[in-house]
Amino acid sequence: MVKIIKGDTMFYINLFFIFSIIGYFLESVAMNLLKIEYNSSVLYGPWTSIYGMAIFVMIIVYLIIKKFDLKNKKEKIFYFFTVAFVLTILEGISGYVIEFTQNKVYWNYDSFKFNIGHYMSLEIALLWGGLATFAMYFIVPKIKNFVNKIPKIITYITIVLFIIDIIISFIL
Repeated sequence: MVKIIKGDTMFYINLFFIFSIIGYFLESVAMNLLKIEYNSSVLYGPWTSIYGMAIFVMIIVYLIIKKFDLKNKKEKIFYFFTVAFVLTILEGISGYVIEFTQNKVYWNYDSFKFNIGHYMSLEIALLWGGLATFAMYFIVPKIKNFVNKIPKIITYITIVLFIIDIIISFIL
């Protein structure tokens, strides 16, 4: 059994920021390699908060699936499909909320063969499932000690910068 879900509030805040920043940079690299113009986030800073929210969804799905006490391989397969579905729903809801509240479209999967509206597609759902499974079973266990050792002052500074970014992005 993988033991990854131990930590205090600072641990989870740090996970949020780490995944928000990693998501931002991975998406930036991918879009630059594909030569696709895009805007990754409703915020200005080097973070895409949907990836930070995704880690919480991934943890909740993980904890629920752990209760089924499945064998390791079956657990990972079940996790893959469940988290792919849940993250795709989160992505779809996020897209519609952004479009409704800001009258902007940040991504559009209409060109994908198996799209479900603008904001969801089977192809991307499978990508989310693979990335989430890899992150939950391989990345998070490897970085948990590092995350727990991040000085609180760094976390507080990041929170302040994040709040300033929200204010600039939505109020100013």
